[in-house]
Amino acid sequence: MAEAAHTPPQHTPATEQPPVSLQLGRGDRLVVERHRTDYDFIGRSYYLMSRELSAKLPHLGLTLTQYDVLHHLMGTQASGGIVHQTQQAIGQDLGIDRKEVGKAIRRLSTIGLVWQERRGEYRINPRCAFYGRSGDQQAAVESMPDHVPDLDLPDYKVRPPRRRRTLKGDTP
Repeated sequence: MAEAAHTPPQHTPATEQPPVSLQLGRGDRLVVERHRTDYDFIGRSYYLMSRELSAKLPHLGLTLTQYDVLHHLMGTQASGGIVHQTQQAIGQDLGIDRKEVGKAIRRLSTIGLVWQERRGEYRINPRCAFYGRSGDQQAAVESMPDHVPDLDLPDYKVRPPRRRRTLKGDTP
């Protein structure tokens, strides 16, 4: 059984408890549980995203629409990395046509960032971003369909220049 040893009083802020020394007997074990501090994210919720993916996204050459759709999917995912939204609903949320959403999702699927489970249900690659518990993320990685391509992130040191359309009045 553990006995509390005498410790000299120390000045501590009112919110902290003074330190205590304990002597544990053979085979005794001490577990300290601290109060968890809640994160203060906007909306009180967050998901985890691969730092590597975040650093390489600019190198993938995504269009603005593809980038917007990807972040919309990541931000609206339910626990487990599933997004329950039709292309029409995504388009309404982003102010773009359903066909543009479809083209963006096809490109994101080609890269391996997302895939369609069924009509109105998409899954974000759990190796990229995930909303849920770590055990659930591991299970999601293990159950990824074979048709999802492996992520092949570029290793550029500097992002290649973006292509842009020639505008009227531009000189070649």
